[in-house]
Amino acid sequence: MRASHRARAGAATMELQLGPLIDTVFLMLTYFLFTITLTTIEGLLPSELASGDDEQVTEKPQQDPKTQVIVRVVQTGASVQYFIDDWPVTGFDRVTKHLEALDKQSMIVLDAGGNVAYEHVVALYNLCLRLEIANVVFPIEPTRGGNAPGAAPRS
Repeated sequence: MRASHRARAGAATMELQLGPLIDTVFLMLTYFLFTITLTTIEGLLPSELASGDDEQVTEKPQQDPKTQVIVRVVQTGASVQYFIDDWPVTGFDRVTKHLEALDKQSMIVLDAGGNVAYEHVVALYNLCLRLEIANVVFPIEPTRGGNAPGAAPRS
Protein backbone atom coordinates (compact mmCIF):
# COMPACT_ATOMS: atom_id res chain seq x y z
CA MET A 1 0.00 0.00 0.00
CA ARG A 2 1.02 3.43 -0.78
CA ALA A 3 1.20 6.14 1.84
CA SER A 4 -0.78 9.23 1.21
CA HIS A 5 1.23 12.33 0.36
CA ARG A 6 -1.50 14.70 1.23
CA ALA A 7 -1.29 16.57 4.48
CA ARG A 8 -3.98 15.85 6.90
CA ALA A 9 -6.55 18.53 7.15
CA GLY A 10 -6.40 18.80 10.93
CA ALA A 11 -2.59 18.81 11.26
CA ALA A 12 -1.04 21.88 12.91
CA THR A 13 1.60 23.91 11.15
CA MET A 14 5.18 23.28 12.16
CA GLU A 15 6.82 25.89 14.44
CA LEU A 16 10.52 26.41 15.05
CA GLN A 17 11.51 26.10 18.73
CA LEU A 18 14.07 28.89 19.44
CA GLY A 19 14.20 28.54 23.23
CA PRO A 20 16.56 25.53 23.36
CA LEU A 21 18.74 27.08 20.63
CA ILE A 22 19.15 30.34 22.57
CA ASP A 23 19.87 28.42 25.78
CA THR A 24 22.58 26.43 24.01
CA VAL A 25 24.18 29.60 22.58
CA PHE A 26 24.28 31.24 26.02
CA LEU A 27 25.75 28.12 27.61
CA MET A 28 28.49 28.00 24.96
CA LEU A 29 29.19 31.72 25.42
CA THR A 30 29.48 31.26 29.18
CA TYR A 31 31.76 28.25 28.73
CA PHE A 32 34.14 30.14 26.43
CA LEU A 33 34.22 33.20 28.69
CA PHE A 34 35.21 31.10 31.69
CA THR A 35 37.82 29.05 29.85
CA ILE A 36 39.54 31.86 27.95
CA THR A 37 43.22 32.33 28.69
CA LEU A 38 44.34 35.93 28.67
CA THR A 39 47.92 36.35 27.52
CA THR A 40 50.14 39.36 27.86
CA ILE A 41 50.64 41.46 24.78
CA GLU A 42 54.04 40.92 23.21
CA GLY A 43 56.20 43.95 22.79
CA LEU A 44 55.24 45.60 26.07
CA LEU A 45 58.22 46.20 28.26
CA PRO A 46 57.60 45.98 32.01
CA SER A 47 59.61 49.15 32.70
CA GLU A 48 58.23 52.37 34.02
CA LEU A 49 59.10 55.20 31.67
CA ALA A 50 59.22 58.79 32.85
CA SER A 51 56.45 61.04 31.60
CA GLY A 52 58.84 63.94 30.94
CA ASP A 53 57.19 66.21 33.51
CA ASP A 54 59.77 66.40 36.31
CA GLU A 55 57.56 68.38 38.70
CA GLN A 56 54.87 65.73 38.97
CA VAL A 57 57.16 62.69 39.05
CA THR A 58 57.91 61.43 42.53
CA GLU A 59 61.11 59.51 42.80
CA LYS A 60 61.18 56.11 44.42
CA PRO A 61 63.95 55.53 46.90
CA GLN A 62 66.29 53.09 45.21
CA GLN A 63 69.60 51.62 46.06
CA ASP A 64 72.49 53.41 44.49
CA PRO A 65 73.72 51.36 41.57
CA LYS A 66 77.31 50.27 41.79
CA THR A 67 78.02 51.27 38.19
CA GLN A 68 76.16 52.94 35.40
CA VAL A 69 76.75 51.71 31.87
CA ILE A 70 75.38 53.48 28.80
CA VAL A 71 74.76 51.18 25.85
CA ARG A 72 74.13 53.10 22.63
CA VAL A 73 72.70 51.55 19.49
CA VAL A 74 73.30 53.46 16.26
CA GLN A 75 71.89 52.57 12.84
CA THR A 76 74.54 52.77 10.10
CA GLY A 77 73.09 51.82 6.76
CA ALA A 78 71.75 48.28 6.94
CA SER A 79 73.60 47.37 10.15
CA VAL A 80 73.76 48.63 13.70
CA GLN A 81 76.73 49.62 15.80
CA TYR A 82 76.97 49.26 19.57
CA PHE A 83 78.81 51.62 21.89
CA ILE A 84 79.41 50.97 25.58
CA ASP A 85 80.27 54.17 27.43
CA ASP A 86 81.30 55.82 24.11
CA TRP A 87 83.60 52.93 23.16
CA PRO A 88 82.70 50.99 20.01
CA VAL A 89 81.90 47.30 20.44
CA THR A 90 82.13 44.89 17.52
CA GLY A 91 78.82 43.08 17.70
CA PHE A 92 76.10 41.82 19.97
CA ASP A 93 78.26 38.95 21.30
CA ARG A 94 80.81 41.41 22.67
CA VAL A 95 78.01 43.44 24.28
CA THR A 96 76.77 40.22 25.90
CA LYS A 97 80.24 39.44 27.29
CA HIS A 98 80.62 42.96 28.64
CA LEU A 99 77.20 42.92 30.36
CA GLU A 100 77.82 39.44 31.79
CA ALA A 101 80.88 40.82 33.58
CA LEU A 102 78.82 43.53 35.33
CA ASP A 103 77.34 43.34 38.80
CA LYS A 104 73.59 42.60 39.04
CA GLN A 105 73.07 45.96 40.82
CA SER A 106 74.46 47.95 37.89
CA MET A 107 72.29 50.46 36.05
CA ILE A 108 72.07 49.94 32.30
CA VAL A 109 70.97 52.89 30.15
CA LEU A 110 69.75 51.69 26.74
CA ASP A 111 70.11 54.65 24.39
CA ALA A 112 68.92 53.94 20.85
CA GLY A 113 68.66 56.34 17.94
CA GLY A 114 65.30 57.17 16.45
CA ASN A 115 65.99 55.17 13.29
CA VAL A 116 67.10 51.97 15.06
CA ALA A 117 64.76 49.00 14.61
CA TYR A 118 62.97 47.94 17.78
CA GLU A 119 64.24 44.39 17.51
CA HIS A 120 67.76 45.52 18.49
CA VAL A 121 66.52 47.44 21.54
CA VAL A 122 64.25 44.58 22.63
CA ALA A 123 67.13 42.12 22.20
CA LEU A 124 69.31 44.25 24.51
CA TYR A 125 66.51 44.56 27.04
CA ASN A 126 65.88 40.80 26.98
CA LEU A 127 69.61 40.23 27.45
CA CYS A 128 69.55 42.38 30.59
CA LEU A 129 66.55 40.46 31.92
CA ARG A 130 68.22 37.14 31.15
CA LEU A 131 71.33 38.32 33.05
CA GLU A 132 69.06 39.33 35.96
CA ILE A 133 69.99 43.00 35.71
CA ALA A 134 66.77 44.62 36.88
CA ASN A 135 67.88 48.26 36.81
CA VAL A 136 67.44 49.02 33.09
CA VAL A 137 66.36 52.50 32.02
CA PHE A 138 65.66 54.29 28.77
CA PRO A 139 66.53 58.00 28.42
CA ILE A 140 63.64 60.33 27.59
CA GLU A 141 65.72 61.98 24.91
CA PRO A 142 68.75 60.29 23.35
CA THR A 143 71.86 61.77 24.91
CA ARG A 144 73.51 62.38 21.55
CA GLY A 145 70.47 62.28 19.32
CA GLY A 146 71.17 58.68 18.37
CA ASN A 147 74.34 59.63 16.53
CA ALA A 148 77.65 57.94 17.01
CA PRO A 149 79.72 59.23 19.95
CA GLY A 150 81.64 62.35 19.01
CA ALA A 151 79.21 63.24 16.22
CA ALA A 152 77.24 66.44 16.28
CA PRO A 153 73.71 66.06 17.63
CA ARG A 154 70.76 66.41 15.29
CA SER A 155 68.98 69.75 15.23
